[in-house]
Amino acid sequence: MQLRPQYAPIPENASKHAQIAIDAAWNVEKKKLDFSPESLAHVDAIVGGFHRDGARSDTIMMLVFCFGCYVGEVFVRHHGAVWKMPEDSKLPDFLKEANTMMFVECPNGDSWNPIGKTFKLHENGEADSVTYFYHVATKKER
Repeated sequence: MQLRPQYAPIPENASKHAQIAIDAAWNVEKKKLDFSPESLAHVDAIVGGFHRDGARSDTIMMLVFCFGCYVGEVFVRHHGAVWKMPEDSKLPDFLKEANTMMFVECPNGDSWNPIGKTFKLHENGEADSVTYFYHVATKKER
């Protein structure tokens, strides 16, 4: 499946993709996403619902990408993370070669892949909760 996002999938557009998720959450589910860590439970419910329903259309997969950007924006807004492309990072070369998707890098140097995790949530259901992912990723900062 080839994703064709409305905006280029680059760090400068991550917040625009996140806004698409915010609008979809409100328009379809009446769930308000406000970039709070608590709002990640809504992402779990919505994307988990896609999993339960077996939804795999191009539109759904693009929304999963946008919800992944939303999760990343929670890292950006609450933990000073920045979006990066693998080639612009300090990741080991083997990881750069294996990944083409943008990710977030926290000030402490930790790198996290919220888009990939959101796709795993869609694929596997609640076992891959983004709320839990966020909690684990930010635990040592507390």
